[in-house]
Amino acid sequence: MSVVSRSLDDLDRLAFRLSRTVRTQYPHLLTQGFTLTDLEERLLPFRDARREMADGGADAFERAVLRLIAGERGYLETASELQTACTQALASPSPSMSLVRAWATTSLTLAQQATTVGTERMATPPATAIGARTAEAKPCGCRYCGNRLPENRRMTFCPHCGMDMTKRQCPACSTELDVHWRFCVTCGRSADLPDIATPIRRAS
Repeated sequence: MSVVSRSLDDLDRLAFRLSRTVRTQYPHLLTQGFTLTDLEERLLPFRDARREMADGGADAFERAVLRLIAGERGYLETASELQTACTQALASPSPSMSLVRAWATTSLTLAQQATTVGTERMATPPATAIGARTAEAKPCGCRYCGNRLPENRRMTFCPHCGMDMTKRQCPACSTELDVHWRFCVTCGRSADLPDIATPIRRAS
């Protein structure tokens, strides 16, 4: 079953968040690649990504990241040794990223599958209801997947992709911000300005 025909789960959400961060903040990493340390510390930090996950279990985040690195669904490409180590870590009683930190400088790259997860939904927006007047339509699409959101209803998560609608990232430092904040509480940058990518270490 494709991502388009099913709801996004936590693995899809992490892949989508990682792809969005790389494409919007570090586009050079699409071809250059990044290290396991970069993934943990800057591209997919626990403090930010865990809030968009449906599973709030203690080891849910690390389990999902290990699945991502192991190559499940083909979102990430890396050395087979690291993938094997992640698979073995997932089989342990307490899966943890600490079990694969020996590969901290190993290079990872986003696969094509990761650059399209979540975005396919933008290609065909839901049709306007028969009889509805276009002039009265309001711009109420999900900023993550592009699908139309129910009107006159307070929502925390998108009913189509499951992403947290009450948060967004600072374009400069990736701090999680409330959706209505105009400036970042960490670096002070305007939350509405396009990002100038911060240099990131080159993968070895």
